[in-house]
Amino acid sequence: MEQNEQMKPKGKLLLVGFGPGDHDHLTFRAKEAIGEAEIIIGYRTYINLVKELIVGKQVIYTGMTEELARARRSIEIAYEGKKVALISSGDIGIYGMAGPVLELLKERGWKPGEGIEVEIIPGVTALTSCASVLGAPLMHDFCSISLSDLLTPWDIIEARIEAAAKADFVVALYNPKSGRRTRQIQETQKILLKYRSSDTPVGLVKSCKRDMEQIVITDLKNMLNHEIGMLTTVIIGNTNSFRYLDFIVTPRGYKNKYDLESSKVKEGQRAGISLNTELLQSPYKKVNVISDPESDSTSLTSISQTPLSPFLKDEDRKENQAGNNRNWGTLYGIGVGPGDPELLTVKATKALTKVSHIFYPSSNGTDESMALNIIEPYLQENTKFHTLFFPMTKDKQELETHWDLAADTVAKILSQGEDAVFVTLGDPMIYSTYFYLLKTLKARYPQITWETIPGISSYQSAASLIDSAISEGKDRVALIPVNRDASNIEDALDQYETIVLFKVGSKLPKVLEILENKNLLDQGTLFSYLGTPEQFIESDLRKVKREKIGYMSLLIVKKKKEIVSSEEPDEVEVPAKESALA
Repeated sequence: MEQNEQMKPKGKLLLVGFGPGDHDHLTFRAKEAIGEAEIIIGYRTYINLVKELIVGKQVIYTGMTEELARARRSIEIAYEGKKVALISSGDIGIYGMAGPVLELLKERGWKPGEGIEVEIIPGVTALTSCASVLGAPLMHDFCSISLSDLLTPWDIIEARIEAAAKADFVVALYNPKSGRRTRQIQETQKILLKYRSSDTPVGLVKSCKRDMEQIVITDLKNMLNHEIGMLTTVIIGNTNSFRYLDFIVTPRGYKNKYDLESSKVKEGQRAGISLNTELLQSPYKKVNVISDPESDSTSLTSISQTPLSPFLKDEDRKENQAGNNRNWGTLYGIGVGPGDPELLTVKATKALTKVSHIFYPSSNGTDESMALNIIEPYLQENTKFHTLFFPMTKDKQELETHWDLAADTVAKILSQGEDAVFVTLGDPMIYSTYFYLLKTLKARYPQITWETIPGISSYQSAASLIDSAISEGKDRVALIPVNRDASNIEDALDQYETIVLFKVGSKLPKVLEILENKNLLDQGTLFSYLGTPEQFIESDLRKVKREKIGYMSLLIVKKKKEIVSSEEPDEVEVPAKESALA
């Protein structure tokens, strides 16, 4: 046994930060490490960013929130004697995978030189890459704070924001907002406004150094009037930061000691010696602390309710509505199917190849769009991508505001005579954001032209994968998106022969409990990420009781029935009265 262990090749775990995403910002060592590895492990979005570098390699995808499973699997593979690269965007040691890996290695008792080799390869961080497109916002002391409370209690995060604001740090915010977390960025703004003026410059950078990069320079008062999501890095200046053209600049303090034109030391100051603050008329801007909580609350309430500025002004919209649509382009609403690019329809691919603008929905600001991955092979080289932000909220006013903004964004392109595509998973008329967008567009811009191109829905694809008909004869079919406590599925399970449950995800344990109580556990099949490398199908639901299933999942329950008599027809004739109603 010991001899076999000695003969076994020593595995190597490469923890690789590959920077913001553009290969021009990938370090030489990171590129070498990816090439050196036999197996690549990473989150799907990260894998897609380096796909040109991993051709021919074994690739293991994992989903969001599966960091520990990703780290554990990479360690196991390395201990099998293989070279494995665990990749992460930015720097793998900053909110990345280096931490979880070293924590698990500590639990395992690993030491350098024993068992496996571990190498940590740094990358260009989101913070520094975003700063580079904003100008020079980090020229003085700064800090980074993640607003995600998945692993850190919010009261601790809040205390850190308060301390950073009071100490006048430039503040960079990671993970500022998601579909679930919308309050934290509002609370952060409120804290910062206690110590900084409302015109403090703020930079919002999404998908920095990637194809869908978006840069917004605004101020502390208006920052929430712009789209902010998980892939946005927010950089908030200190009390001395200022905006110059399209740059944010935080002075290092040279002006306090030197004449900027001549570079000479000012009278009373000495080079290489601590700054003499007594000679400064106004060394630093005074911090404005708002002590009246009612006043602060009132002003912040008005800020958060400020309507988002539409891309077309009201007078422009009225003028367009009064005219005709001869100069407007056509919007194509395309269902791209469940995940496999080969399941796109011919009509959909024809539309994709002739447009240069693609719109896609986002509920949390992330560009992890399966729809974009599916259509990629059919796009023109210079295609422009546009994110339409639809928050996951029940607030009707907030939803309508974002529907209006999305419609205005699309209308701006169409009004220039250019065609555009809105892509959505599955079919555009089955639980899709496309329908709400189209309804809003038709109301605000009656002159628009559109064409809806159907797609294969996820439940159709799922049924074909297990060779099971969704309906037979007189079977009734129910399509149900599972609500938070799964209470909305019980009646359907009692009354229908086939029940398709969408968005099972985190509700899986409760769904399985209900199925077990109704003796239906053996009559269901679980599907996840159909048509992708992460595709998962399981008909033994007892095996998945403790599994974490991703959001893109569905469960089909098809009740077993006794074999019908051979005399019963396969097709049932519908009476004339029912036919007329249909």
